[in-house]
Amino acid sequence: MAVLFHQSLQGKTYEVRSAGASLRLYTNGAFHSQWNPKKVFQGAVWDCLSLPACLMRTPPTSALILGVGGGTVCHQLHQMMPLTRSVGIDIDPNHLFLARQYFDLNYPNLQLIEADARHYLKQDPGYYDYLVDDLFLDGTKDPERPSLEEQPWLHQLTERLSPTGALIQNHLEVGSAKRFFNRHRDFYQTHYEAILILSSTPYANGILIALRQIKFHQAPLQVFRQMIRHHGFSTRGLTQLRSQRLF
Repeated sequence: MAVLFHQSLQGKTYEVRSAGASLRLYTNGAFHSQWNPKKVFQGAVWDCLSLPACLMRTPPTSALILGVGGGTVCHQLHQMMPLTRSVGIDIDPNHLFLARQYFDLNYPNLQLIEADARHYLKQDPGYYDYLVDDLFLDGTKDPERPSLEEQPWLHQLTERLSPTGALIQNHLEVGSAKRFFNRHRDFYQTHYEAILILSSTPYANGILIALRQIKFHQAPLQVFRQMIRHHGFSTRGLTQLRSQRLF
C-alpha cells in the first residue's frame, strides 16, 4: 500500500493511500472512503448507500449527500443514475480538496460545499430525490456518528425529500439501525412505503433505507444484480451484501 498524500492540517492528519487500483482516505487514522474507478461496486459499505437508488419507482435525478469524505457515494450515484443536480456537503474543507484532487470528484452537475450539514439543511429550500445521511466525526479508530436529536433530525431530513424520494442513513451497526427504526416506527410508517436494512459482511454498519415509493418487490439483491452487471464489480462483492426488509 503506497501513501500518495500525508499531511497534518489544522490539528488533523490526512492520508490518501493506494491499494492496487483503489484509493483510500484516512483522517486521524480513521478509514473514511474507498474508490476504485475500475470496479464501481466492491461489496463495501458505500455500495449500500448508493445501490438503493435501484429500488426507487422513479429513478432519482437529484441527490444530496451529507458527508462526502473521498466521494465514493457521489461517484457511484453519478455513474448509475441520470442525475442532473447533486450537492455534496462536508464540514471538513480538506476532505473536499482531497476528493477533487486525488479521487477525481469532478462532475459538472455536482456542487461540493463546505458546511455543517445541520445548518445547511435549515437554509436550503430545495428538495431532493435521494438523500444520504453519512455524517461522521473522526474517532480514534473508526469514524463516529455525531450526537443529534433523533426525532427533529429525522423530520428535517424527510422534509427535504421529493414525493418519490428515498432517505439513506448510515448507522454504525445493524443493531443500532434496527433500534433507531423501532424508536421511530410510527413516523416511518406514516411517511414511507418501505424500510430496509442493508449491510456488507466485512463491515459492522447497518444502512437504513426509507423509500417513499418502491419499484421492485423482489429481493433487493436480485435488483442490484441487474444494475451491477453494467458496472465493474469485485468477484465476491455481491455475496458480501445482506438485506432485510422491516416493512
